[in-house]
Amino acid sequence: MRINIKKLFALCFLVYITIAYTAAQEIEGNIWQIGIADKDASEFALAPNGFRKFVEADFGYEDKFFIIGFSKEKTDFPYVLPGPVDTWGGTWSTAGWRNNEVNILFGVEAIPKNGEYKLVVSLADYARKFPPLIKISINNQSFKQRIADNNYDPNKQIRPSLQEPFVDTLSITGNLTNAKPLSIEIPIDKNTIRKGGNCIRIEALEGSWILFDYIALQGTPLILEKPDKVHIREVEAANYEMIIDGKNAQPLLVRAEHLQGSPKLSVELDGKIIFAEDVEQGNYQFEAPMPAVEHTKQSKYRVLVDGKTVAEGSVTRSKERTQSLSKYVDTRIGTAHSRWMIAPGPWMPFSMVKMSPDNQNSGWQAGYQPSFESVGTFSHIHEWTLAGLGLFASNGKLCTNIGDELMPSSGYRSSIDKKTEEAPIGYYKVELQDYGIKAELTATTRCGLTRFTFPSDRDSSRILVDLHIPSEYDYKLKEVWVKKISDYRIEGFAHQYAANVWSDDAEQDYKLHFVLEFDKPIQSMGSWTDDNIDYANVLQAKDITNAGVFLQFDARANPVVQVRSGISLVSIENASLNLQTELSKPFGWDFDAVRHNQVQVWDELMGRIKIKSTNRLEKIRFYNSVYRSICSRNTWSDVNGDWRGTDGEVHRLKNSDDIALGCDAFWNTFWNLNQVWNLITPEWSNRWVNSQLAMYDAYGYLSKGPAGMNYIPVMVAEHEIPMMVGAYQMGIRDFDAKKALEAAVKMQTRQAKKIHTGFAGNRDLLAYMKYKYVPSDLGRFSNTMEYSYDDWTLGQLAKALGEDSIYKTFNDRGSWWKNTIDSDGYSHMRNSKGVWEPDFDPFLSGANHQYVEGNAWQLTFFVPQDVPALSELIGKKKFIDRLEWGFEQSEPWRYNGINDQYWDYPVAHGNQQSMHFAFLFNWAGKPWSTQKWSRSIIERYYGHGIGNAYLGDEDQGQMSAWLLMASIGLFQTDGGCRVDPIYEIGSPLFESIEIDLGNRFGRGKKFIIEAKGTSRENIYVQSATLNGKELKSFFFPASELLKGGSLILEMGPQANENWGVLDDTYLSK
Repeated sequence: MRINIKKLFALCFLVYITIAYTAAQEIEGNIWQIGIADKDASEFALAPNGFRKFVEADFGYEDKFFIIGFSKEKTDFPYVLPGPVDTWGGTWSTAGWRNNEVNILFGVEAIPKNGEYKLVVSLADYARKFPPLIKISINNQSFKQRIADNNYDPNKQIRPSLQEPFVDTLSITGNLTNAKPLSIEIPIDKNTIRKGGNCIRIEALEGSWILFDYIALQGTPLILEKPDKVHIREVEAANYEMIIDGKNAQPLLVRAEHLQGSPKLSVELDGKIIFAEDVEQGNYQFEAPMPAVEHTKQSKYRVLVDGKTVAEGSVTRSKERTQSLSKYVDTRIGTAHSRWMIAPGPWMPFSMVKMSPDNQNSGWQAGYQPSFESVGTFSHIHEWTLAGLGLFASNGKLCTNIGDELMPSSGYRSSIDKKTEEAPIGYYKVELQDYGIKAELTATTRCGLTRFTFPSDRDSSRILVDLHIPSEYDYKLKEVWVKKISDYRIEGFAHQYAANVWSDDAEQDYKLHFVLEFDKPIQSMGSWTDDNIDYANVLQAKDITNAGVFLQFDARANPVVQVRSGISLVSIENASLNLQTELSKPFGWDFDAVRHNQVQVWDELMGRIKIKSTNRLEKIRFYNSVYRSICSRNTWSDVNGDWRGTDGEVHRLKNSDDIALGCDAFWNTFWNLNQVWNLITPEWSNRWVNSQLAMYDAYGYLSKGPAGMNYIPVMVAEHEIPMMVGAYQMGIRDFDAKKALEAAVKMQTRQAKKIHTGFAGNRDLLAYMKYKYVPSDLGRFSNTMEYSYDDWTLGQLAKALGEDSIYKTFNDRGSWWKNTIDSDGYSHMRNSKGVWEPDFDPFLSGANHQYVEGNAWQLTFFVPQDVPALSELIGKKKFIDRLEWGFEQSEPWRYNGINDQYWDYPVAHGNQQSMHFAFLFNWAGKPWSTQKWSRSIIERYYGHGIGNAYLGDEDQGQMSAWLLMASIGLFQTDGGCRVDPIYEIGSPLFESIEIDLGNRFGRGKKFIIEAKGTSRENIYVQSATLNGKELKSFFFPASELLKGGSLILEMGPQANENWGVLDDTYLSK
């Protein structure tokens, strides 16, 4: 059947369609067509039954395009598009919703004045059990379509799990016997199709798959561009200026996709060349510098590829603000499948308040999913195992239930227009369509400021304060108390309890105290407890599931109502003190001033590492990674230094600069976050160490998972130890190092134990110390590798402090990993009798059980403290060949483990166990492979969009921090924990990187890395100069960087196999 969606349904209006089936009509007036109108998909890639290879074939990503006139149907357009229900498309209970898309690009040379157009999307079939919801966007015009049979009822729809097996129909296996073809016609608004580049995007938002028949653009004839080497997608003037060589310039943004060859792209403005650069593989948004103007001016531009004009037009130049680095950040980037701890919103560095729009139900991956076009609430806390205090605005009939993620009309949640959503640094905004309300957020470290703009034509203006919100770890309300203190203020607390967080021996039991102030008087107050509604100025209840208050305002004369919120885990008095100190006193009700303050804070931090690139997309990717590396973890002390511990007692930090800090875990942060903090924000590294020592002072133990200052035994080992050791070795020493050593020794020699509501220590430590490995029948075998590394780092701290006896003990234990390596060079399971596991398979045996979130193939390489010894034990050739094979196998999968099955792949960068692999080649005499594969990970695993910014689990900034270090071409395989730490050289992505050392902790002023000629092809180091002297080694002392100076690299397209190769004897020292 052919279905015509009327124009009144445009702009994301959702239509449920009753479908009948008739023969398809003749297609007339095709401007272009993909596929054949034959109710069959055999002409497309992967057809007729290769759906399970969809991810491996690299389909579905934001950065994948089918370009009209260039791409080939048989290789470049998939026959099927999976929905988020389809696990073969990437969705899984721990991986979250994976939304796949198809992007079609085409260029138009000229647009007729009165042209009329429509898009036809013809399907050979579609899934029935879970009817797909698709969104089709044509440039800025969007439509949503639920594809379902006559009897579809959204209220009776079976709810999919996130591990839904392949069900429904045989069509995607090649049997079209029961297929129901369907054709969708979408009228295109005037002025939607434009001269130059155009993009059509087909996204699967909900449900299961669709099977393509053909896609066609029909209407008034158009002259299409014939792409050859580069496709120009868009040309526009930027709304900012840059400073280049001391002069202001307004960029002309040129969005380009490389197709083939190595062409030169140049930009001409009013007859003068202003920009020229070689275009290599990948996507670009060039910032071609137009000289700044004081007054509006019209100019003519041309974009040329190898001297041939491929785009031209006029551009309006104007006086604009100067771009700061934080302006490259969009906090929505990286929020797809991001879990609870990453979401868009105005987050300060390591802030307590993390206000964000929540739109998902409770459970793993809860929080914000960008494909859901609704908002449930704006909540204050996004910490591992903690949540709470939602704010929302509504009008009309009172509703106190938040509703369901898949039913935007349920509960008090509201549908949103995604085009109204903005999420730069310091600000979040969205229109709540169901209520006609504009919501805006900004924040300080411990306080939020929310601005609601109500419509004048509604009968009520209401703010909801929800005390039980959906979260990754759901919680019960043991007690709630809220009181109206005045017409402008309410106070309260929610005693929240979450049992069995991560393990059976840990729980979160805490009180979230809050103070809310309003700039308009409260007309009336009411509350709810479960299904009961009450109208009173006090809410008090115990042992309930849901609770909250609703506040009525008169917004007819002035539609804006602002809310100041301060929170604390200590007391209402401290919440009030936080609010007064951080927000009320310095900013009053000045929303823009609070926002500006946050931008300034981030600009200062981002200004510590400046990159040179003409590609705006690279700046977006890099500075979003800087942001996520620093924003994601949490402050838990109040402005007066108070923090509440695992037993409920209140402690006070001794130093005014100290902060109690919490997070998910320090599991393998030595390969990412530790390195970024030690280099860019050493003051925060110092605070992290002192926070751990404060917990040690209070309870006698360090914490591997200090979420909310508790002892959550997430993951394994005590990797807070290398965090502390790495800080000390990198010269960050404003803490009691002797106490740090004492604490580390205790953690590595005492049996793990329950501590109030948490659990501290290594579960397998006693077996490890007895057998010098963790027997597979007494614990998790791979803990041997992780415990041994921690031991080595402890020994390095002892050596630095002159504690020779401790050093010798733990340096010896730092080699116990050798007890796991068999004659084939694998970390092979052994039991307590010393017997090797029979029929051993390095991928299958003990995967994700005996080998924590990995397999034996991967965990064999977990020897960051002594890679040369591991290489020698395995055999250097075997070591290198094994790694090379692993990268070759994993590159098609973008180094990610589909469905979070990281142990099914050799190199799974989406999880921590593989994050050092690319840099191991340095230590085995093949540094050019380090350069090659680290670049490959950057280009394949990391993208520039909301969904493909990274593909695995960000784990509160870890993926982003690795990208930051790899992009500047520096890494520390051992986490910087040796007595005299070093930096290993990779392949810098940028021609110039300037690191502002700021004379912090005795350092110099700045260090500059120049990678001359670097590009997406020129990835190999040819030669190096460090502080004016030739550098032949792939590493150099970190002290050379910290004192200030420069590293100059000459880059080229071919490997220099003579540079960086060191003698084995030298490496083993």
